[in-house]
Amino acid sequence: MKPTESTPGGNPLGTEPIGRLLLRFAVPTIISTLVGSLYNVVDQIFIGQRIGYLGNAATTVAYPLTILAGALTLLFSNGSTVNFNVLNGAGKKDEALSFAGNGLALLVLQGAVLALVVGCFTPWFTALFGATEQVFPYALRYLRIVAVGLPFLALTSGGTLLVRSDGSPRYALVCSLAGVGLNFVLDWLFLFPLDMGIGGAALATVLGQILSAAMVLGYLRRFRTGKLLAAHLRVRAGRLRQIVSIGTAASLNQAAMLLMNLVLNASLRHYGELSVYGGSEALAAAGVVTKVNFLFYSTIIGCSIGGGPIMGFNYGARQYGRVKETYYRTLCYSLAVGAVETLCFRLFPGQILRLFGSGAGGYESFALRYMQVFMLLVILAGLPPISMNVMSSIKKPVKGVIISLSKQLALIVLLLALPRLFGVDGVLYAGPAADLLAAVCSILVVRREFRLLA
Repeated sequence: MKPTESTPGGNPLGTEPIGRLLLRFAVPTIISTLVGSLYNVVDQIFIGQRIGYLGNAATTVAYPLTILAGALTLLFSNGSTVNFNVLNGAGKKDEALSFAGNGLALLVLQGAVLALVVGCFTPWFTALFGATEQVFPYALRYLRIVAVGLPFLALTSGGTLLVRSDGSPRYALVCSLAGVGLNFVLDWLFLFPLDMGIGGAALATVLGQILSAAMVLGYLRRFRTGKLLAAHLRVRAGRLRQIVSIGTAASLNQAAMLLMNLVLNASLRHYGELSVYGGSEALAAAGVVTKVNFLFYSTIIGCSIGGGPIMGFNYGARQYGRVKETYYRTLCYSLAVGAVETLCFRLFPGQILRLFGSGAGGYESFALRYMQVFMLLVILAGLPPISMNVMSSIKKPVKGVIISLSKQLALIVLLLALPRLFGVDGVLYAGPAADLLAAVCSILVVRREFRLLA
């Protein structure tokens, strides 16, 4: 393909084969998001082995805070990154740098504000997130400590997106690897030799986030696209509106996911207590399976994020065929990952559970049912985020919002309705039903928009 006016000098994003570009951008990003998800999984494994199922339930209760932080981070990181990619593809580098700087400033600011709010009202958040009486003291201590790391988590999550878009996906990976590696070592040290309890696991996570954020800041001093100046960091109303308009799709998806998790935790607690399993046991079991699922899901998100600069650049350069090809290749990867995850849940459920320790009562039996029923159609779970990402990349935020909300809203409605008819089994049936509805919605929206791209 020959360079166009919009791809000065034949930028490889606009000229190299899509498969090769995805390998270069998506593979490091997949590894980065996979490693990033290990923050939660490593905590869960060490806590389960050292503290038991009540510790696992506490991290399940704390998980909505991670989603809330992610919603705010995506609002500013996705919006700034997409605008950066499109403007860079159009050859407008100074404007692109302005969006990068504004995004970074907003990320740090929102992380600090959220940390302050959660720190002041931790008991209220602990109750809101669904803690049972048994789990409450564990979750309270965990939340108080991890709240301190929220500004560093925001800078790491959003900053690495810009690092990748600047053409350094490997360095973004190193940032994530360093933090997770430190978290892994400190988890073992704080929980076993030093016996610091669940607070030690939370502290290990925060220290890992601080290391990753420091490495992101170090990179920004040598940004490839151009030098980031103080003027680029000054937030401007016009830039803020454009960032929010693009970032809203991904952020609303996370916000809806937060509401869905609150409803799910409440349903597990209430209907679990009415069943043979138990409320705390149901929370712990669902948390373990969710963390395992996120290991697979994060690779799909990584591939989607890795394809973002390719789609955004080529949309700005009016090379729409390359946008579509990137989407379809990413989608095929998602289906393959979903198939592997389904096989793992079917063939190795006991082995997976034993990694996270043992539990009393109905913990293990509910976890097995959760894998087999709630995750039945997990093969389709990658369709909504990948479709939402392509809509954001081609500056169709409203369409992205529709896709981003489809699964979460469907699951919320199903969680409110089905358990009334089937008890705790209704919670399980809601999972595959929501996956199917969201996949259909995603296909219909993307198909219509692709027909409009000439």
